[in-house]
This record gives sequence, C-alpha cells and structure tokens, in this order.
Amino acid sequence: MPRLPRIGILGFGIVLAASATIAFGGEARSRGQATNERYPHKAVSRQEFGGGATSYWLFEPAEPKPESAPVVVFNHGWLAVNPGAYGAWIDHLVRSGHIVIYPRYQADLATLPADFLMNALTAIHDAFDVLETSPKHIRPDRSRFALIGHSAGGNLSAQIAAVARERGLPVPRAVVAMMPGQVQTIRGPSLAQIPSTTLLVVTAAEDDLIVGDARARQIFAGATSVPNDRKKYVLYLSDLHGSPKLIADHLAPTAALPGFDTGDGVLSDLQMNRAQLNVFDYAGFWRLADITLSAGFSGKTLDEATNGGELFRHLGYWSDGRVVERPIVGDDLTVIPRVFLINGLRLIKLGAKDTLTSSETVQK
Repeated sequence: MPRLPRIGILGFGIVLAASATIAFGGEARSRGQATNERYPHKAVSRQEFGGGATSYWLFEPAEPKPESAPVVVFNHGWLAVNPGAYGAWIDHLVRSGHIVIYPRYQADLATLPADFLMNALTAIHDAFDVLETSPKHIRPDRSRFALIGHSAGGNLSAQIAAVARERGLPVPRAVVAMMPGQVQTIRGPSLAQIPSTTLLVVTAAEDDLIVGDARARQIFAGATSVPNDRKKYVLYLSDLHGSPKLIADHLAPTAALPGFDTGDGVLSDLQMNRAQLNVFDYAGFWRLADITLSAGFSGKTLDEATNGGELFRHLGYWSDGRVVERPIVGDDLTVIPRVFLINGLRLIKLGAKDTLTSSETVQK
C-alpha cells in the first residue's frame, strides 16, 4: 500500500459539521453539508517523530497557523497504529484548532501491554518538548490539555490522567474514553488519582462484542475523586430504522480519512475498510468530545455544559422524522443496562479481579 509522506500539509479532509442532525435523502445526516469555511483552519500540518513503540504523529492546525493551541492526546485502539483509521476525527479536531498528539504506544504484537503506559508517556513528553522548543511548531497551551482514547487507548487515556501530574504532564481538563478495554489486566495506576477537576466521559456500545462494558464500568466507578457533576457514562444503542444502519459496536468510533493513511500496522487494510463515517461520528462521538473539551477548558461541569447530560442524548432524526435512537446517559451505573458479553471476546483470560460484583450487575 502507498504510504503517506512522513511530513507535510493536508489541505483537504472531512468537512461535515459536528452538529445536531436532520434528514436528507433517506439518511440521518448532518445539518447541511459543511465546508472548510466552517472550520477556523483550512489545512492540517503533520509530522512523524521517533521510531517503534515510542513514536508518534503530531498534527497541527494550519492556514492560518496559530501561535498557540490546546493539546489533545488521541490514543488509538489495539494495533490501530495507522492514524488513517481515526483520520476523520483527527482532521475535525485539528481544523477546529487543537494540536493532536497520536502516540503509537505499540510497535507490533510483541509490545507488552505492561509497556503501553510508559511508551505513551515517553511520546507525549517528547511531543511537548518539540512543540515548546522548535520555531516551526505551534506552542502548546498547557492549561488546555485533554485526552481522547478508543478501546485499549480509552483505558490508556484514563491511566495517563491518573499519573499526569506526577509524571510532569499538565493536569488533563477532560478525558473521553470510548469503549475502553484491556488487552491484559495490568496492576495500577489507581483510577482514584484522576484529578477531581477533570471532566470524565466513559462510553460503551450495546453491540460491542470485543470489549463489552466491564472495563468502562470499572473506569467510571474507579474515578472516585471525580464528582458526579463532572463525569458521565454513555451507552450508545444501535438503530436499524433507516440507511445507513447505525450499529453501536466496538469499531463505531473509527472513521477513515485516506489522506492520513500511513499503511502502518498488520490490520491496517481491515481497519481502514471498516472505519465508516456516519451520524454516530459527527453527531455522537465528535460532538460529545467537543462539548466535553470546551467545558473542561472553560471550567464548567458536565452538568452545566450538557444540561445534566441531555446534549449527549440527541443524535438527530431520520428522514421520516423519527428520532435517532438516543444513548443512555447517566452517573448511576445501577440503572444503566449491561452490554452482552460484558467482558467481550477476550484474547487473554480474565482473572478474578476483572469480574464485576453482583451489586454492579443490572441486566437488560
């Protein structure tokens, strides 16, 4: 497969607005077809740094190039080292004015899960050093730092938030953990260390057969320092009413952008082919993250920013006026339905510590 040049500027990309949706042509679509004018930046500058499991991609807004910008660390899922699989979301974040650091915390299958956290921390520190010292790069706004992660990267984002202060990173203002899962159970760090000032959103999907919802619930419950008005648990539901069908599965947060396709990774072709862009992306995941980051950077609670979670529930309408299936949003896990299988199709056998207590179990 042709590989993306390891440095350059991309002047095109996804131009859908991350707004409430209305119906177009039998589909649930965004409110109008957005253009580059809807974004403050018309291009994305990208560059690769390092090698192996501590390498990373740096994406920066361009045209115009700001003097400084908030920083979002985007942690990929297991073996999803090719940023092209999340390219549409990265493009949206960067054109909206964020610097995105994309750590590739595993080189291949041989990278131990126990090393994921340290690999990612090494990459993030190096990225900040580049941003803060090189005249070619945008200065990072350390007061506006956030983490977004999917699957193993969602779990990693929560772990980074727990150790950020002691590891010399800025305190994250927001963490969005999408369908988090563990490749292997790792002792620590304690999720109770996630700062009380951090906004935390943890999501699960009702048809996620890969990781289920066990780790999502563990992260949400384990972040005991974060008060309920600053954290939300979101369960996305499938909607088969119209076209395209919206399947709330493990790969739903991926959305391919060929311009960011590096060809890296043993599953790259499969990941790119499965990474569909639809309403779940621009009216669901992107919008949820945009709201959470904006609230975190401005000092609001999630209850204040979302009207008690209501803004996270609306995904728009089908062409016949029917509401797209609304996610279940709350902060009380005992009233949120479980995902089956709760632990997903695990490649590595779970230990006793990974099972949930009966008090946490609520069946559909």
